[in-house]
Amino acid sequence: MNYEAVHGKRAQTQSRVAREAIPLSERIGYSLAEFAALFGRSPTWGYRRMYAGQIKPITDCGRLIIPRTEVELFLARRREYNPRQGGDQ
Repeated sequence: MNYEAVHGKRAQTQSRVAREAIPLSERIGYSLAEFAALFGRSPTWGYRRMYAGQIKPITDCGRLIIPRTEVELFLARRREYNPRQGGDQ
């Protein structure tokens, strides 16, 4: 039996665009682009951190998600700036 025939209407669902966005500071996971945006960098920078093994995304959910704990670990490994070393680290 058809749902519309029984109830007369289709179920109303909220579209993805209509949902209220969660601020980045309150998220428990980030896309690579969002991870890079936290640091004011480009998405390419985020991918480079992943390929260098500096962050470990979760891949079991069908997409790459960077947990907030990984962001905190990334920040914990920070180093003091030394202008004599150079490089993008």
